[in-house]
Amino acid sequence: MYLQIVEISLLLAAVGALVIIIFFISRRQPQPVEPPMRFTPGEQEILKQIDELRERLERVIPPYGRVGYVPSTLEELKDLLGFVYIKLGNREIGTKPVPIENFEKLDINFLQANINDLYIYVIRKNEKNLIAVGKQYLDYLTVRFLYDFLDYISPRLLKHVHIHLLVEIFREISVLRRHIL
Repeated sequence: MYLQIVEISLLLAAVGALVIIIFFISRRQPQPVEPPMRFTPGEQEILKQIDELRERLERVIPPYGRVGYVPSTLEELKDLLGFVYIKLGNREIGTKPVPIENFEKLDINFLQANINDLYIYVIRKNEKNLIAVGKQYLDYLTVRFLYDFLDYISPRLLKHVHIHLLVEIFREISVLRRHIL
């Protein structure tokens, strides 16, 4: 009986202590919320210039470069998209399928065809002709990627590309902007 009275009194003391702790915690003043960071006019000008640089770089860096991979040669583009044949201008890579002869002569800006389990893509833009043949169907975004690729390609890209430097600059600006904000 004596042990039951001790146990009950300890239980009541523990409950009382919890009530007192909860009471003091609820009366505590909430932490003041910091106002949003305000920038000086000089810092605002720097942020504005960084945004302008980012916009300019986004126009220069192709979409595939923003995710970190830029095909630096026509061979890499062929491997990236799984083509069996690719022709850009006078440069050809892979074995030329027989049915493609008819498509090279067409005067069109875009063609997507399926013949004998081969998908043929003919894209012409700004006097640049890309003919690609693969065994996989390319969705709209991938075809758009090829179409945009013609905007960024230059004779130097067929050998080596210097866009990697632009990608690094774009990443540095992103890091700098996050650091300032």
